[in-house]
Order: sequence, then C-alpha cells, then structure tokens
Amino acid sequence: MEPTESIARELKILSNKLNRKAEASLSPHLKCEVTEMQGRVVGFLFLNQNRDIFQKDVEAEFSITRATASKMLTAMEHGGLITRCGVAGDARLKKLVLTEKSMHHMAKIRQGMIRFEEELTCGLTQEERATLLTLLRKLERNLEDTSSCCPCTRKGETV
Repeated sequence: MEPTESIARELKILSNKLNRKAEASLSPHLKCEVTEMQGRVVGFLFLNQNRDIFQKDVEAEFSITRATASKMLTAMEHGGLITRCGVAGDARLKKLVLTEKSMHHMAKIRQGMIRFEEELTCGLTQEERATLLTLLRKLERNLEDTSSCCPCTRKGETV
C-alpha cells in the first residue's frame, strides 16, 4: 500500500529547493569562482584548520563518493581554492589546505551560510530546531544501517 505522504519524497523536494536556493544566494562575483558545494568544502576546511583534512574526510563529511570528491577537489585545486600537500610518513596522503584566494572568499561564504540558515529556520523555535535535527540524524542513521530497524531489510531481503 502506497503511503499518502512520503517522507523520502518530501526530503528530495526539500533537497532540490535547498540546493537551488543556496546556489542562488551566492553573490554573482563569488558564483563565478565557487560553486555552492565548493563553498561548503571551503567552510569545512576553514572550521577544521587545527587538524589535517584529507579527501576521505570530505567524502565522509558530505557523504559523497570518492569519484565525486576527487572531481570536485581537482576543480577546486585548478580554481586556486585549495592545494594538496604531502604529509610526512606517507607520500600517498595529500592534506587539503586553503589558499589565500579561498581565505579571501571565506568571509563572504560564511556570511552567506549564516544568512541561509537563518532564512531556512525562520519561524522555528529552538526546541523545534533541536527536534528536527534529532529526527534528521535518526533518518540518516537508518540509511547507514537498515539491518537494525526494519525486519524486511535484514539479511539482504528486499521489500
């Protein structure tokens, strides 16, 4: 039986709207230099300057594939937003480092992210925000490990 309301459908619609709105919120000048997702990566690197960040960390943080991360980071490197620097002890590992150019853009990116979050959550109480985050994280965990939740998805069974 089809549910009359689908959480997955609503989340997909919301995701599409979030992506369009986030992209549109970038200033025209900044939009020429940084995509919305690249801005998020710059923000992630900025907030984690106190530790070494590698491609695998970006993959995990944004739940993207290795191929997607590689393509995006290569574009960011070519665009002068990041450099990849070797680390002592393992020549294969390359830590991601922000360039002066991305640090220059960081203030605008951060300001835009704050404004976007405020617009998105306008009208929600602190309690509603906390509840929403809890529920979204629970849905994410369900997707990461469905074996513990739904009996029909255990042991490779499908619906």
